[in-house]
Amino acid sequence: MKKVSTLLLLIFGFIFSLAQNTYYPQAFFDKKMAREMLGFGNSTIEGVASTKQKNNWGIKPLLGAKHYAPKGTVVMLFPVTPYFEEFYSMRKKYENRKTTVYMSEEAFKYRVEALTDDHGRFKFEKLKPGKYYLETIVNFTATASYQQQTGTTDTFNGYGNYMYSTPIYSTFFYGYDAANRESKFVEIKADGELKEINL
Repeated sequence: MKKVSTLLLLIFGFIFSLAQNTYYPQAFFDKKMAREMLGFGNSTIEGVASTKQKNNWGIKPLLGAKHYAPKGTVVMLFPVTPYFEEFYSMRKKYENRKTTVYMSEEAFKYRVEALTDDHGRFKFEKLKPGKYYLETIVNFTATASYQQQTGTTDTFNGYGNYMYSTPIYSTFFYGYDAANRESKFVEIKADGELKEINL
């Protein structure tokens, strides 16, 4: 019986792996270009990382409450090379629950990281003019609700005879851990420029 269970697990694992698609950009990654784009300059990008809880349709409402990135959240900055442009385009086009788009390990190394403070703020300094892509994962506690029957209301006629019951429902709220990816393209046009953004 144990062997049968192990075999079934292997079969389901194989089927699951077939259902998961992984893509990589096919463009050439020019590490010399990426290195030069991340060279030292006199510009700064600073901002605040936050997110909003998605509704039942997977949309973040405009007027929803903000959840600021916890202290120590990593914000990544990538130079927008032709390789990165293909990666981003593929991710927008193909990525879903069954498909993941990755950049190569070498391309992923060419990035700069910053950590958020107690208020979700971050800063990248000594940047050159150019186009950059910023991304972070904001973890937060989301809230949801459910209804549960907690009693009934009985109805009687004028003679005191029971007619029917109506259920009474109460709404209960609970919290759960959630995370959203937040990102933005930022372009620095002149050396010494300060860009303030909301991520």
